[in-house]
Amino acid sequence: MSALAAFVVVAVLYHPYTANAAGGVTIYNDIYNHWHVFAGVIATVRKHVEPRPELLWMAERSKNVKDHRIPPFGLREWLGDVGDAATLKDWRHLELVKASPTGRATDISARMKTALDWGPVDALICVSPELDRYKTCAYAAKYLKAKSVIAVIHRGDEIGPKSWFLGMKNDKEEIPVHLLGLVPHVMTSANETLKGRHESIQWGLMVAPYTSPQPCKKKSCLSGFVVQGALRRRQDGDWTKFIRDYDSLWKQMMKKGAPAVRMKIMGKGMRSELGVPKKINSSVDFYSGLPFPEYWDLIDKSYALVPFHGTPQYYTMRCSSTVLASLITCVPLIADDTLLAAYYMFKKEHVFYQAPGETEMDVMERVMALPEKELFAKRAAVCRLRDEQLKRTAGVIEELIASTRRRAA
Repeated sequence: MSALAAFVVVAVLYHPYTANAAGGVTIYNDIYNHWHVFAGVIATVRKHVEPRPELLWMAERSKNVKDHRIPPFGLREWLGDVGDAATLKDWRHLELVKASPTGRATDISARMKTALDWGPVDALICVSPELDRYKTCAYAAKYLKAKSVIAVIHRGDEIGPKSWFLGMKNDKEEIPVHLLGLVPHVMTSANETLKGRHESIQWGLMVAPYTSPQPCKKKSCLSGFVVQGALRRRQDGDWTKFIRDYDSLWKQMMKKGAPAVRMKIMGKGMRSELGVPKKINSSVDFYSGLPFPEYWDLIDKSYALVPFHGTPQYYTMRCSSTVLASLITCVPLIADDTLLAAYYMFKKEHVFYQAPGETEMDVMERVMALPEKELFAKRAAVCRLRDEQLKRTAGVIEELIASTRRRAA
């Protein structure tokens, strides 16, 4: 994360009867790029743990933003929180002083000490602290006098025995830290790196469901397939390749001649980076910088999400945003045996299965020929899976909080 993108988001959850009371849960999102994970934690906690969260977030001031009190990218609209900043008092904004040229964020401690005026809290949930170079979760834990920390982990490969968030303190007292991987293999990866020396490592999927104001209920409103995710280069030795294998997609489309399949490429970046061959250019749509409601709505009107993972880390160390997008929208994935083995909560009933020897394009053509009833039965199955996973994860969080309260009793 660059200095210019050093943003911090804080969400404060309290018991429904007393605002800013001691106890309860605080959710803290360390990474600006992880709004979708932040939203997932909010939605899960709101529905199953604490019904009335109070939300506080912090960001650098930007000349391009009209109202700094409003979270970006239509996040509130996605979560169903409509209204202006004055009427939505659950959302509170705090400005973050711009990071210094040396890469060190300035004034975080002082501003948090002033603003975080509740606590002690039973649990502080930190989203993606393994990617936070400024260690801001530690400040939140200190000033909220957190009795325990739940670290929601997105990338198991960024965790080591000396990771700063494994040993946080509340004044001079050690705080119990529980690791919660978003998916099973992130938990497994973290446990292997830590050589089993960390006592509490679990996993739990969390997403914020999206419901379109005009939901697609007939085959006639479906169009194309989605490959989503930021246009980032691989970091495992081959910087010439993207973390999604667009080259394979172009080759498959070129092989079909004049492809009947329309592709929607969705992610932060520029179309020129993709290198789309001229022959298939008219069959490829590119979207970047969309607000969340519009982003999810484009996916909702598509046949399926196609992962095209260009790195094996999505099956061993990292959580795929494409998998989360499927659960958010209930739009099925095209999934092979490798994906089903890694994300084993998904079964063949939840995906369009890519059998050995089939290409993604083979499956896409087959999916387009399916009857309407079968297409939407698959979506209903994904929705059921999502609800099951949110309840399961809420149970994990509730038990972690309950164990903290038992220790304090």
